[in-house]
Amino acid sequence: MRFWSLDVLRGLCAGIVFLSHWHIWSNFAPQGAAESFIRGIGQNLYDFVTLMTWPTGGQHPAVIGFFVLSGFCIHYPFERRALTGGKNRSWRDYFWQRFRRIAPVYWTASALGLVLVAAEWWRPTGDPLLTLHAMASAPHLVVRFLGIAGAYPEEILAGNYILNTVSGEILMYACYPLFHVFALRGRWGGLGATFLGLQLAAIAALGMLSPYWVFSSVFMLGIFWYAGALAAHLFLAGRGPRSGRWLIAAWALFLALKATPHFAGLNLLKQAAWGLVCFLGILWLVRWELSHPAVGGQRTIVSLCRLGDVSYSLYAMHTPAMMLASWALLQIGRPSYPIQLAATLIASLVATWLVHVGIERRFYAPKSQAATTSAS
Repeated sequence: MRFWSLDVLRGLCAGIVFLSHWHIWSNFAPQGAAESFIRGIGQNLYDFVTLMTWPTGGQHPAVIGFFVLSGFCIHYPFERRALTGGKNRSWRDYFWQRFRRIAPVYWTASALGLVLVAAEWWRPTGDPLLTLHAMASAPHLVVRFLGIAGAYPEEILAGNYILNTVSGEILMYACYPLFHVFALRGRWGGLGATFLGLQLAAIAALGMLSPYWVFSSVFMLGIFWYAGALAAHLFLAGRGPRSGRWLIAAWALFLALKATPHFAGLNLLKQAAWGLVCFLGILWLVRWELSHPAVGGQRTIVSLCRLGDVSYSLYAMHTPAMMLASWALLQIGRPSYPIQLAATLIASLVATWLVHVGIERRFYAPKSQAATTSAS
């Protein structure tokens, strides 16, 4: 079963990550009033998104949304089958399906990151942003391609640093059978305590390990994955907050925390509050979809669902695509801000389309369903 509301949310999350990176990584200096005006529009939009959603000092808000969404989408079908007396798929099928879903695109994106590393090593640009993203060592490359960065206590850049969060999800998928055992026994309190313990361990590790790794690791993000699975459980059980007022109240709490004078732990509280917004938002969305099935056929919704369909390829590919486009412009001596905007956009969209059509669809092509109210 597919919820079109969650496809829309997935597309919006990927789009926000892409647009925020498109703005901050288009780092060539604007020339003249027109280019400065364009840069100013991007900065104003970036500042607005930061104000309304970003727990600054923590993980990207859309990445937190992805983890909550992932927990919901993985756990929902398993618990739904259990409640309806259906036969669960074998764990062998589960792991094979997850492998086909994640690994081909992940390895392709890792390889494109390696191309950036090689390009910057071959003809270095001296650009600080490209130099930073092209940093890599042999152990880091091995960890990247094995997909175990979520448990490896160092930050890995290697041309595509955002794949670290994908590695964190891979670890969650690998551990899901154990999670499933306790979830179907109703041990949600114990599971919550476990993920809270991982969060506390991550907080303790902040003084010893790279915070860039800690905040992208499953130890920090796992509790948001748990929140998504809990949302699926509450939805199927017909429990949990139903009114959108709870979502508005949680968002207001998040904004109030952002306005609070800084104190130790404030960033973590903001991140937790945003996770609560995502948890309540998903519960509200799927229930709203059940009450408004016809909305799923509207042209805008269908377009956003298509964005959700390519969201993984867009998320995985846009970083090295942008960096390689900027590298190429510096090699030919064209450090133009508008050309950089166009080149990074085109490179990202082309890379996304090629990987989605040539890799993602080839290895993972679930049946497309218009998830009607009755079907959901």
